[in-house]
Amino acid sequence: MSEEVVRIEEKILNEVREMFNDLTSEVTLHMFTKSGHCLLCNETLSLVKQVAKQSDKIKLEHCECDITSEKAQEWKIKRHPAVAVEGKGKGLVRFYGIPSGYEFGTLIETILLAGQEDRIKLDPTVIEEVENLDKPVHLQVFVTPTCPYCPRAVLTAFQFAMLNENIIADMIEATEFQELSMKYRVQGVPKTIVNDEWDIVGAVPERMLLEKIKEAVS
Repeated sequence: MSEEVVRIEEKILNEVREMFNDLTSEVTLHMFTKSGHCLLCNETLSLVKQVAKQSDKIKLEHCECDITSEKAQEWKIKRHPAVAVEGKGKGLVRFYGIPSGYEFGTLIETILLAGQEDRIKLDPTVIEEVENLDKPVHLQVFVTPTCPYCPRAVLTAFQFAMLNENIIADMIEATEFQELSMKYRVQGVPKTIVNDEWDIVGAVPERMLLEKIKEAVS
């Protein structure tokens, strides 16, 4: 796969490199692709490689493998392309689809969340309640690259997952995974699916998302 499928402007890379100076611990990006099985595998890998090169604290592990492989099952990967972010977080955080457009900023902020102390800035009462959730929670946040409100919804879900090992949070690029968009009746973004049945539309406040989660697991 060529590293030049996607070219990030040098000015942007310089800004990213400067932001990554704040990283205090290592972050690993687990990249999953499968030739012939995904729409934008080459482009996603190209983008992620360029980002990973901007700091020696970021490690990229690329798996060109089927979802039945041991590596994919370890990270519970269900589709390609996927990026699982490993760092200080407790739960599972994944990007399904290319994090481009507004979601490029989400990728950068997620790396910072995973590799920097005290980066999570949620309300303290929300943090405490999220940490105390003791049932499995799966958050799927549907986005598009042109949606300016989507990053807020994704980052709220990701922060929840980083606080609790019982939470899995996914960004799903709606146009890449149209079968999922149809399944969950995604007509506008952001739309967050909670535990496969409950949904919430819009970039809602963190308290509102927490209440929906509590409703879903009660």
